[in-house]
Amino acid sequence: MATPLPANSSSVILVVDDEPFVLQVVSSILARAGYAVLRAATPSEALDIAEVRREPIDLFLCDVVLPELSGPALAKRLCLLYPGARCLFMAGLPDHPEIVRAVARGQAFIAKPFAARDLVNKVREVLATPLVDCHV
Repeated sequence: MATPLPANSSSVILVVDDEPFVLQVVSSILARAGYAVLRAATPSEALDIAEVRREPIDLFLCDVVLPELSGPALAKRLCLLYPGARCLFMAGLPDHPEIVRAVARGQAFIAKPFAARDLVNKVREVLATPLVDCHV
């Protein structure tokens, strides 16, 4: 695996994925790139983190297929708490109807599996772009 370039950022990213291995790997990649990472294995855990956190969250990186709520439904709720946050969706099924709708609305997406460098570059790109309404 190629080493990603440092992010040179203090951005905070909330990663939500119900697969423990994916959650760990994605979180580690982003932490090594210099981001502050919050991790949640379920939508309810992500909402709990977001509701008690006092500092900003800059990006929600959500799997599309999650228990309890889909990634886009979760993002909609998270963005009510953090209206300045950006969203990036990830999924192993890029043709999933939720992804097709989110991408059509201008939401960012990265297909699994992805290389560490590609993830870091995509996160940088999303954080650098003008805010797109997170309410998918």
